Amino acid sequence: MSHIYSNEFFDYIDHGARQSANSLIRCVQSWIAPQSVVDFGCGRGVWLSEWAAAGCKDIAGVDGNYVDRERLAISRDAFFGHDLIQPVDLGQRFDLAQSLEVGEHLPNEASASLVQSLTTHADMILFSAAVPGQGGEFHINEQPLSFWQGLFADRGYSAYDCLRPVLFSDTSIEPWYRYNTVLYANESGAKILPPDVLKTKVADGALKEVGTFGWNLRKTIVRRLPRATVTAIAQARASIIARSYGGKE
Repeated sequence: MSHIYSNEFFDYIDHGARQSANSLIRCVQSWIAPQSVVDFGCGRGVWLSEWAAAGCKDIAGVDGNYVDRERLAISRDAFFGHDLIQPVDLGQRFDLAQSLEVGEHLPNEASASLVQSLTTHADMILFSAAVPGQGGEFHINEQPLSFWQGLFADRGYSAYDCLRPVLFSDTSIEPWYRYNTVLYANESGAKILPPDVLKTKVADGALKEVGTFGWNLRKTIVRRLPRATVTAIAQARASIIARSYGGKE
């Protein structure tokens, strides 16, 4: 990956991730109880640390070698350094694989590789990625949700829009998680899902964006800005927020 993400970037990301993870994980656990979770694009592993705190016994995280091992939120043994541009195979299956707000940081041609890595490791996948106009640091691959839905469909996975209606108004969760997160499952994974989730299955290509009026207005404005400007704004905002709590979790 050509862009290197700084400790300040992860300070900012970790703050929102930890704040969001607890509520979102509780929601997932109301339907399924994964005992093993792998996270692609895990950063320092904050989401995985929250999965472990919620009772998940086996966790693994994958991200670039630029992640500072001294500041991991998980054990070093649970972290695997890989370039996500290439398919990854850890040689193990998990109850759940996840990748949250990562795909937009990868080049478009690596999109299918990310989906391949996820589907190689689990029958159920928790996935979100930034949509056009969302904005952020080095967002080079913002795509409609239906784009990713198509890639998962190519691998035999269907979309279940069970989380977003429940979490839509939960402001303890960062908007990109509550507006973008979708559960995917193949035929084997679907056998584990309860009826309440199965009835939220989305037809191929029909997954739509959601958000408040203000969120949608923001996307409209950001779409008009040059990418370099969006990255500069995102970096400045992250710096201010990270410094406001001392870069500590």
